[in-house]
Amino acid sequence: MKKMKNKIIILCLALFITYQSANQIQASPIWNLESGINLINMQKYDEAAKFFEGYTKSNPNDSDGHYYLGVCYKNLNKMQKSAEHLQKSYELSKNIEKINVAPSYTYDDSTEDDYLDMANMYFDAGNYNKALQYAGFMLNVNPNSTNGLLLKTKIYYKQNNLKLAKAYFNKALMLDNSLLKSIWAKNLNITTLPKYDFDYYNTKGLEYYYSADCNNAVTYFNKALELEPKSTAVYNNLALCYMKQNKVEEARKALMKAKKIDPNFNLTYINLAKLEALKGALYQKNTNKQREKYLKQALSVNPNSKYAYLELGNYYLENKKFDLANKNFKNAVLIDGNFYEALMGLGISYVEEGNLSDAIKVLRRASIAIKNGGKNPDMLYYLAKICIANANFLEAKGYLLDAIKQTENPNYYFELGKIYYQEEDLASAENAFRKALELDLEFTLEADIYNYFGLIEYKNFDTEKAVAMFKRAVSLDPNRAMYLYNLAQAYKSVGNNNAYSKEINAIASLKPKTVQDYLDFSTIYYDKKNTATAIKILTEGIMKYPDERSLYETKLKLYKATKDPRGIKETENEIKARFKKPAGN
Repeated sequence: MKKMKNKIIILCLALFITYQSANQIQASPIWNLESGINLINMQKYDEAAKFFEGYTKSNPNDSDGHYYLGVCYKNLNKMQKSAEHLQKSYELSKNIEKINVAPSYTYDDSTEDDYLDMANMYFDAGNYNKALQYAGFMLNVNPNSTNGLLLKTKIYYKQNNLKLAKAYFNKALMLDNSLLKSIWAKNLNITTLPKYDFDYYNTKGLEYYYSADCNNAVTYFNKALELEPKSTAVYNNLALCYMKQNKVEEARKALMKAKKIDPNFNLTYINLAKLEALKGALYQKNTNKQREKYLKQALSVNPNSKYAYLELGNYYLENKKFDLANKNFKNAVLIDGNFYEALMGLGISYVEEGNLSDAIKVLRRASIAIKNGGKNPDMLYYLAKICIANANFLEAKGYLLDAIKQTENPNYYFELGKIYYQEEDLASAENAFRKALELDLEFTLEADIYNYFGLIEYKNFDTEKAVAMFKRAVSLDPNRAMYLYNLAQAYKSVGNNNAYSKEINAIASLKPKTVQDYLDFSTIYYDKKNTATAIKILTEGIMKYPDERSLYETKLKLYKATKDPRGIKETENEIKARFKKPAGN
């Protein structure tokens, strides 16, 4: 079995990295949030409160823990404590919409009710500013809440701000005409129903659009157009609805009308580019030239549009034209130094091209540009990737765990699983990979995960299961040389030479096509002590993909492993010339 341990190898990107020992990393206590939620669902609020008291002590910055503790105290009629923890939850989440929590505890209306309870509590205590804050949160959850609108009416009335009191009461009247007979209509001297105007219909359309109800959104946008038939903004809103419904022709007609009305409205061109992207995805055709054309038109009509620069940067990033992506993201940041999306795009572009020193600077700057700071999950994920590339796995692990607290993304779990695997924490690695598999609805990680399952089973001395897992990986992607090689080595370790030869022959019949293929083949040849061929494979890959830094970096690591000073110097010069940044260590 020891022989096999030396033969089985991990994915090639991690092959040449020295990982930290597992005993350097202390595992945090594991709390199963679901256990506490189940206690709430069973209405065992005393027990649930004790659970979440412990949970929040161990995880003081977790918004969900404070939210559930607030719910417990509310049901135990400890309103002051409830208010404290709900307040803490909202401050931590910085999210005035529904908090993303475990699905088994449903609260479609309860979030709105919690905000209402908080607002009423502050209103009754005479703290009108806090009452307004929570009434505002409530209206963000449900803009059509008559309770929220009436509460704002009462608060402004108490503050002698009759103008705003009337404005919110009229909004409530639009939703419920019977309020015309209420005491508040009398108090505010309102005797007739308000007139539905353009702003009302457009705003209602946007509300439905953002709540994913495009049918109603279209209805209201069309009503707005009846009142203002030359509104380019509404035609653009209408086009966005049609795009969500994959109604390409309807979206095109709406955008063409917007363009005809005002050819200098740059948002129309941005949306036309988005429509081209949708057409490309739906009809499996290359629409890149048209997308680029529209985005450049958006800039030509408004050279100061940060959104046009952002979209153009995203377009070039998608097409791996990193220099152009960086240029456009930088232009967006010049216009708005705190433009989070552009800073994030620039950081990602730097990561993808291998410029990690600039990437970390920009991502840190982006973290300051948003309220969530470094707790933004995408931010944490890319910071983790930078740390992994720099062999700083302890810090990477911390970033990934923080990201997972906010968003259960399969990629976060997958990267975490790879770190656990290298730490020899096989149980945690398997749990992370299984979670990634569960969340990977598009099955993009499935083959990779089964390959890792095979490696884990082998290390657990269960060769039969290892073979089964490697076979599953091969069945999912029969052209991935690394999976075939791992399966071949597994067969060899149990003395099944016929099966071994079959898989080795299968590898010999393959030709590298993708960047990953070239990395895989070079790893296989290196593992078989044929370094010269491994370097030759990487050189071929570089000729085909001259902008893929990972090929250069892997070639450099091979030269360093074989202590070839000439190869090291030449490759370092290639990296410096191509990417204008020093080679990695």
